[in-house]
Amino acid sequence: MSLSEDLYKEVILQHAGAPSHRGPLVGANVKESGVNRSCGDELELELIVKDGKIEKIALGGKGCSIHTASGSLMAEAVEGKSIAEALHIIRDFKSMLVDQKDIHFPEDLEELEALRGVQRYPIRVKCATLSWNTLEQALNHK
Repeated sequence: MSLSEDLYKEVILQHAGAPSHRGPLVGANVKESGVNRSCGDELELELIVKDGKIEKIALGGKGCSIHTASGSLMAEAVEGKSIAEALHIIRDFKSMLVDQKDIHFPEDLEELEALRGVQRYPIRVKCATLSWNTLEQALNHK
């Protein structure tokens, strides 16, 4: 089932206006920073990773609405997932946005498709992928 374009816009506005998983995260054992110099987005990512699983995730920093919404959606998508599952979700998300592949997420991750329209604006793709790239970097160092 695919979300309508109006619902996509609503999802992005909701996550940009009231993002989930805002930091700091007490007890974080993984921290990573990211910057998008073209837009000025800054990200501080904190995780609690235990037994190969992302138990908690928190995001801090500042950025545009696309960056903020994407980070919020990402956090919801990967919290509670194994590192392998999270890396798979990251790969699919980036394939959808960067490579413009026709990726369809399972129902529990369907909201990630709200950001598909960003691919039409190459400069904004960096905003949408900053949190994903930062998470990938953090998990690959874990």
